[in-house]
Amino acid sequence: MKRLKRHLVMAMAISVAIVGIRFTQELVDVVRLMGYQPPPDVAAMATKTTMTDAARHLFYVNQPTIETRKSSLNLCKGSEHTIVLGCYVTTKGIFLQAVTDPRLDGVMEVTAAHEMLHAAYQRMSLFQQSQLNQKLRSVLAQLQNSRILKLVDTYNQQDPNSVDSELHSILGTEVRDLSPELEAHYQQYFTNRLTIVVLSERYEGVFTALRDKTKSLSQQLTSRRSELDRLAAQVKQEAQGVESERSDLKAAILASPNSDYSGRVATFNQRVQSYNLLVSQLKGQTDAYNLMVTEHNSLALEEKSLVESLENKSTVKGSTQSVAN
Repeated sequence: MKRLKRHLVMAMAISVAIVGIRFTQELVDVVRLMGYQPPPDVAAMATKTTMTDAARHLFYVNQPTIETRKSSLNLCKGSEHTIVLGCYVTTKGIFLQAVTDPRLDGVMEVTAAHEMLHAAYQRMSLFQQSQLNQKLRSVLAQLQNSRILKLVDTYNQQDPNSVDSELHSILGTEVRDLSPELEAHYQQYFTNRLTIVVLSERYEGVFTALRDKTKSLSQQLTSRRSELDRLAAQVKQEAQGVESERSDLKAAILASPNSDYSGRVATFNQRVQSYNLLVSQLKGQTDAYNLMVTEHNSLALEEKSLVESLENKSTVKGSTQSVAN
């Protein structure tokens, strides 16, 4: 009986402590939101990602700001070595890097949703996190997306403690098919989660299309290079044959100028024509190859410019961050 009472007292104490923590957090939220009006671009991101009232509360209480690349780097200092497009820093807020390239439309919205989910995860109890982590890991085990798997592996290597929170943000904003339990969980934060996934797929598709086309061109260039090498060797060999035949014909004419060489001359001229045709073929294929090289390099530069428009790397420890790429 005494043991039961002791357990009841402990349970009540824990409950009081939890209520106290929640009450304190609510007071902090009230203070942070006092007089706060989200800037139009921030409110637009909340609307475009279909954030619920609860999600908007989490988003706005962290007073999101849109920063330049340099400013974002300073504000989002952490241990990551991947592209950092935004971060949620405890007690400081949410910082989003400005991305203006129209080809990457949607990247800021996905990042905003990603960071809001970090804030949501941090506010969960350890029990809630534990229950959620099991569901997240279950989806990860069946995931076929190599890019996301590679990203999660990077987090595992750099900071294993961040993986569950990152999974919560990544799966919620970038993966179409989730378990019914997880879909129900994310409905707390988005009225239409698929809207965010579509935005993610759209800008990721820009990179995928560039990489696929570059890869295809690389394969074609390899094949054409082999054909060019073969043709160039043939031209070289034929040039030597033409020159040898020219020398033989010239020597014969000098040795016996009164002989009839019309047949040999006609055969030689025909060989020269064939040689010139072969040279013309080599030139045409070389020009086509060079045009393909130019296209390949142009695509590589385009991809590089896209990456550079996002790139903001930090190697200094100190904050909770996210990657939306």
